[in-house]
Amino acid sequence: MKKMSVLLILALVVGGFAVAQPGPGAWGPQGRPVPPAFAQPQGQLVKVDGTLSLINGRIGLKSGGKTYYVPMLGKYAGFIEGLKEGAYVKLEGYEFPYPIAPEYSMLRVTKLTVGGKDYDFSNLPYGYGPRGGMMGRRW
Repeated sequence: MKKMSVLLILALVVGGFAVAQPGPGAWGPQGRPVPPAFAQPQGQLVKVDGTLSLINGRIGLKSGGKTYYVPMLGKYAGFIEGLKEGAYVKLEGYEFPYPIAPEYSMLRVTKLTVGGKDYDFSNLPYGYGPRGGMMGRRW
């Protein structure tokens, strides 16, 4: 009876490990397909310049009659000299619609110029949100 109980528990544990493995197409290492609902739309390449400011509690700038939110710059404030509120910057990147407020746009920056210095962000692993997409970055 004792042996049978131990074998049953062992079989349940092994079965649990087997079921917990992700199947094909599930979230996992790079190279696997992304579900269509989470596929990132292709943005339009734009070049904008202006003064950084807080707009509705988010980092952004106004240029050419449009307002752009630039969420990724918050990670670099304090590390890039001169990157602060009121700084004049030139940004190059991809413009995306802001789903919550259609009158604003999101800007995924590929190049930043501040204080006469250029910074290249074209190789960053972008995704939605500050952690690089669902389930965080794939390091």
